[in-house]
Amino acid sequence: MQSNIVLFLGALLFWSATWSIIGLTQVNIDLDPTISVFIRFILAGLIILAYVILTNRKLIFSLKEHLYFFILGIFLYSGNYIFFYHSNVYLPSNIPATVFCLLTIFNILGEKFIFKKPITSMTLSGALLGITGIGIIFYQDFVNFDLNSGTTLGLMFALFATLSASAGNLIAIYNKRNYNIPLLQNVAFAMIYGALVALIVSFMKGAEFYIPISNFSYLLGLAYLIIFGSIISFLCYIRFIENTSASTGGYIGVIMPILALIISMIFEDVKPDIFFLTGLPVALIGLLLILKQESVNK
Repeated sequence: MQSNIVLFLGALLFWSATWSIIGLTQVNIDLDPTISVFIRFILAGLIILAYVILTNRKLIFSLKEHLYFFILGIFLYSGNYIFFYHSNVYLPSNIPATVFCLLTIFNILGEKFIFKKPITSMTLSGALLGITGIGIIFYQDFVNFDLNSGTTLGLMFALFATLSASAGNLIAIYNKRNYNIPLLQNVAFAMIYGALVALIVSFMKGAEFYIPISNFSYLLGLAYLIIFGSIISFLCYIRFIENTSASTGGYIGVIMPILALIISMIFEDVKPDIFFLTGLPVALIGLLLILKQESVNK
């Protein structure tokens, strides 16, 4: 129990700061965001892999297991972050973090259809409240919907990122049930494959590859994202959802938007409007109802 609390807090606290760090240091510079995703996860994955080699852990896996690593990497480390980084180009960091609240709902729906986990009336009520809260937050954006506007594009990117993250969560649960691959190797290989997919996407976009070594804030932000936002956070999070469930991992999605908002108010001078302040509590109450039901089902 205590170890799960440590894992939960480790993922939550380090991840909550990543939203602002991405927005302030990694995007809106003369570098395609997809390149930043590649640099972040190729270095994080190689650092973990080096530790695996130095500690003489298992390195040989079957082709089927590498296919699993590749699929996990696409959803959890490539698609997820390519979309979130692009979302941060158009939106202040607290908004993508709020869209990430939907992760809990997507995880529960995924567990229903993939693992045949039943959905109770309380879970359904919580999901409806969560969606209602998100709807209130983005009411003005829905009313003024314009496919060509930066805000709309940012929201769509954030939604696709959350869907990709949910798919990655479910794949990680499937691994635990069917392969039981050791955590370090699981994360290392998936990060490396995900990074390579991001590199291929950047080439397809025609992005210029370089590392802005003269940009100190970029390098400092990148260091945080690699060490704390990738290695430590993902090791904590994946172990946590393996020990509990993908839906229980949604508690992070409940608390993270609040911490992300506080951080963005301090460092990005974000001033939340009445729709955000009204909708966020509604969404969080809905998510708490879902997670309360999930704890009863265990």
